[in-house]
Amino acid sequence: MANKTVFDTNIWISYFLKENFEELIRLRSENKVLFLRSTPSIEELQKVISRKKFEKNNFNVAELMRFYTGISDFCETQPLFNECADVNDNFLFDLAIQGNADYLVSGDKKVLETPFENKAKVCNLTTFKAEIKG
Repeated sequence: MANKTVFDTNIWISYFLKENFEELIRLRSENKVLFLRSTPSIEELQKVISRKKFEKNNFNVAELMRFYTGISDFCETQPLFNECADVNDNFLFDLAIQGNADYLVSGDKKVLETPFENKAKVCNLTTFKAEIKG
């Protein structure tokens, strides 16, 4: 059974920068991971990959957004969580809770250190990969 997973925007960007689409596709196709997205996560990713600092990477924003929406499942969320030190990341916890996620994966220290009493495990990418391999 697939692990419902919320990736923070920084994890998606890391995969996009490395052009490591195959790993994401493999995780999904092997039924190990079901990526979750929400309206706030879509808006955040689009905003970030459109930043001037990523122009040198020649991101095709429309193509990356198509990939993201194609590989992830949509979950309607309401803004309820407000415990993250960075209020702009509360949407990740809303998605994890309301999407009944097994994992919330981030490289952001504020997200990783947020007290979170839910079934979703908050962890970095290395820990996530090690756990889903087993």
